[in-house]
Amino acid sequence: MSENNEETTTIGARLKAARTAKGLTIDDLQQITKIQKRYLIAIEDEQFDKLPGDFYVRAFVKQYAETVDLDGNALLEEYRDQLPSVHTETIVENVDEVQPTRVASREHPASPASRVRNYLPTIIVTAIVVLILLFIWFMAVRTHAGSSSSTSADSSSVQVSSSKKQSSSSKASSSAKSSSKASSAKEQTIKANGSSDTAYTLTNGADKNKVVIKSTKAAWTSVTTNGTQTWQGTLKADGSHTLTLPSNATTVKFQFGNATATTVTINGKAFNFNPKNSTSQVRTIILTIK
Repeated sequence: MSENNEETTTIGARLKAARTAKGLTIDDLQQITKIQKRYLIAIEDEQFDKLPGDFYVRAFVKQYAETVDLDGNALLEEYRDQLPSVHTETIVENVDEVQPTRVASREHPASPASRVRNYLPTIIVTAIVVLILLFIWFMAVRTHAGSSSSTSADSSSVQVSSSKKQSSSSKASSSAKSSSKASSAKEQTIKANGSSDTAYTLTNGADKNKVVIKSTKAAWTSVTTNGTQTWQGTLKADGSHTLTLPSNATTVKFQFGNATATTVTINGKAFNFNPKNSTSQVRTIILTIK
């Protein structure tokens, strides 16, 4: 019995018993402490010579003890005779250097390269945004320039078109003047056919000749074009009637009921249908249009 009590009071047995009481396996303990499994087994078997060095023995024992809810410092003090004689503070410092905790790792100041890596995503995003804005600005400037040149081209087109229209107008005006001159060169004439005073010929008339009939006294008049009556009626004293002959008119027959009181103009020019001053009131005049 004394041997069993002595075994259970060894540091390895106490640590193992505390681990078992917590329901932890060696693998669980390795996961928590980050101490290799073979070192944990060596501690429980008190084979301290299998650990990396004497100062690791106390450090690993202390970490093991605190993980299974034992007082690490008190345990080291209680079993200092069973452990390599290395000062506890030095061991703890060396262990912190070899196996820094996560907190120490987090508190370690970041290097300049690490800071650059941290800000790299932000820098890239900013650069992309700047490039997009520059592209939009470039396209806007290009579009504005294209619009300005298009406007200038349109303005030039309008000017050219206007010049062409003016030129066309000038040509048309010149043509009209030439036509007018040609027309004036060929004046309208109405001449009697030989010695007849009832048959006449109209030359160089209009496409549609305008006829105006006036009377100083009441007078009946009839106009027949190409065999079809165009108009007939009785004019009052100082009355008048205007009619336009069709463009295909070739023969016009005038019948006057009061010839001496009636006058006729064609296209603004007097038609003297009574050159011999006949006193006959009723007369028939035939006008041939050429």
